Amino acid sequence: MKYIEGIEKAFKEYIGENSIDELKRSITEKPMILIAGDQLTGKSTQAKRLSKIYNGKNLSVGTLFREEAKKRGVSVAEQARLLKKERGIDVQIDYSTCKMIGGAELDSDLAVIEGRQPAFMGGFMESIGKDNLVRIYLECSVREQALRFLKRETTKEDYLFVKENLPKEDFGNLEDVAKEINGMEIPNTESVMDAFIDNQNRDEDDRERYHKLYGFDYRDASGYDIIINTNDKEVEDVAKEINESIEKHDSVWIERRP
Repeated sequence: MKYIEGIEKAFKEYIGENSIDELKRSITEKPMILIAGDQLTGKSTQAKRLSKIYNGKNLSVGTLFREEAKKRGVSVAEQARLLKKERGIDVQIDYSTCKMIGGAELDSDLAVIEGRQPAFMGGFMESIGKDNLVRIYLECSVREQALRFLKRETTKEDYLFVKENLPKEDFGNLEDVAKEINGMEIPNTESVMDAFIDNQNRDEDDRERYHKLYGFDYRDASGYDIIINTNDKEVEDVAKEINESIEKHDSVWIERRP
């Protein structure tokens, strides 16, 4: 897999020639569940649930991002802007993710790690000796993402109105679904949809950056063991589907239940 070479090259260039040896020393037998997906697919919610099911630690790549911003003395928003033009910040975060996956610094028997890139970082760690990984991708349609954003950012009445009247079709892009919702002429939804598009564009920025830097697309299904579509599903139903899929993928997870 070419992205493995891309990650190794970036780590040696930005972290140091001995960076891979350091990662190898971080490797333990502790199992890891790695959850990826775009924003609003439910990965944070499901990561918390899985960590409780298996009595493990819930970790987020977002925390690493915030810690790196604090270390540099910049806001999270400023750091996001810096990522577009400055290499090194993102590589450090990805390297820290790999160390997290290794498990040496983990104060529990296993962890559930969520973010956009942990599955592919897990693939790299697997290539240098890490075992006991399950890589999960959560997906949902643009329509579903828009509704979830509205549910979070508008009134219950407006959300339910849009949910009832928004055509049940596969919208080609964010702009199409936003245009449809804005056409309903509900007060304040236009500004909410602008925020939605801005929110989602950050996903695209990250996707492009990973591809240029390492050569992978985090939406590539080949990087995952399990793919779950969360469209029109309750949180509890998604959690059950993920749990059953994990234990079907490897029966060792049945033994991991407390």
